[in-house]
Amino acid sequence: MDKRFALALGLSLLVWFIWMMIFNPVPQRQHIAVQQEKKAESTQKQDAVQTPITAPASSVNVIAKQSAREESDITLATNRYDVKMSNRGAKITSFKYLYNGKKIELVVEKKDLEPAGISARNEFDFQVYLSENEFLEGSPLDNALWNFEKIGTSGIRFSVAMQSKTGEQILYERAYIFQEGKNYFELQQTVKNIGKAPLAFPDNRLIMATPDFLGPTMNFDNHYNLVESVYHINNSFEVGHQGGGLFSDEQTIHREAGVAKWAGVRSRYFLLLMAPQGFSGTGIIHDGRKNHGKRVGIQVPTAVLQSGESATKSFKVYVGEKDKPKLVEVDESLRDAADINVVIEPIRDFLVWCLLKINQLFGNFGWSLVIFSLLTKIVLLPLTVKSTESMKRMQELSPKVKEIQTKYKDKPDIMNKKIMELYKKEKVNPLGGCLPLLLQLPFFFALYSALINSIDLWKAPFILWIQDLSLPDTVATIAGFNLNILPVIMTVTTYFQQKMTPGSDSAQQQMMIKLMPFIFLFIFWNMPSGLIIYWIMQNVLQILHQLYINQRAKKATEGGV
Repeated sequence: MDKRFALALGLSLLVWFIWMMIFNPVPQRQHIAVQQEKKAESTQKQDAVQTPITAPASSVNVIAKQSAREESDITLATNRYDVKMSNRGAKITSFKYLYNGKKIELVVEKKDLEPAGISARNEFDFQVYLSENEFLEGSPLDNALWNFEKIGTSGIRFSVAMQSKTGEQILYERAYIFQEGKNYFELQQTVKNIGKAPLAFPDNRLIMATPDFLGPTMNFDNHYNLVESVYHINNSFEVGHQGGGLFSDEQTIHREAGVAKWAGVRSRYFLLLMAPQGFSGTGIIHDGRKNHGKRVGIQVPTAVLQSGESATKSFKVYVGEKDKPKLVEVDESLRDAADINVVIEPIRDFLVWCLLKINQLFGNFGWSLVIFSLLTKIVLLPLTVKSTESMKRMQELSPKVKEIQTKYKDKPDIMNKKIMELYKKEKVNPLGGCLPLLLQLPFFFALYSALINSIDLWKAPFILWIQDLSLPDTVATIAGFNLNILPVIMTVTTYFQQKMTPGSDSAQQQMMIKLMPFIFLFIFWNMPSGLIIYWIMQNVLQILHQLYINQRAKKATEGGV
């Protein structure tokens, strides 16, 4: 890649990398400490009126009243999902997504989270909580044995009754309804007052939550494999943050009031999103504790229930790739969840399509990337040639420019005027070497997005030690430090490629030639090997191209003598 392009790209990536890895900004919203939330709940209890009865805000005072006698497993399957459920907590214990003949498990086992120090609950549990403390610490519903019955051919309804020590009685029902050919399932949450007195809920709302983690299983220490909470509130797409940033380890719940259209969890390749149907939430809370799960709760307004009355809230739950057409097919409000720049998106989709078509011929994504690199080099060659020729002309004019700079060093206005006159006389555009390369930036970022987020490269082997193009090519780990080979090869080829490309002979330019490859080494050290293979191929092809140009220029010079 060209020097100026590499410099601009490298500095942009470096700023982005430092910002994301170190500062971890926390949104300026209301942060409520767990201890403060417990105190508020205590105050609510003291102020609660006797009629109607207020449901207990703390799970400590609630016991199971009607539950199943034994734990059971239930399985359901469609042409999209293979699902295994347990009546303990009415939760999904295994969720396999069917993709191109693969069954990708999206429930991550705790043993795979422990190396990264992550505390999550290890299931897809769509629970209903009475309070924020329950949201963090769990409720009796999490471990209760629910009764269950089938709904048609692809649905299950769970139910359990809970009773507080002071007499309030609530029947909870949870129904999962799957359909063939759908990239979502329906979730129905029902709360029924089976006591004799009217029943109110704390703050007149319930918290209906998403699971707190999403697979597939990967090395979650790697920055690119992070799992995040995501939600849509007040017409804005948001990403949840945990902890207090670089200088704080604050353990909080993050809360934001407003119109909530959906909430969920995002992993590297997949989304799990819960979208209310026929209503909107009145707020969002998410687990802000560092190294915990990414649970998000939608605050659902719930009126006082008279004896025998119930409240049912329905959701569509999308589980699948970050694919905008599939998301919109489920619910128009999910469009933003793909989180892809509108300029980058069509280029990215086209590049993924090209890569998949090439792979149909070669059957190995590593070799397909090599061929893809060659094809992109050919397509972008006119821009590269134009940029190279422009920089060569600039280099030829360098002595005259230096002469003007020396002559008018005390008169900068005149110096700049004289330099521009020189460029005009020689018909050289000083931006001619940069503009063609800047046009390549959207292409590069689209390719980066394609290679980072494409599930097709997950666990895709290449050759020798490179057995997963979605991960760094680590050959050994010493004292917690990963030893990777491809970033070193990339650094060497970047150095030689920049050294061979025409450019300024200034000390600053030469310093950047030496420094930039090592900046890239730092940025790309833990990037997926597929992306680095592409970069290496671009360097190698540029070196070969430059050798050809130099040889042609040498023959032209000799022929002229």
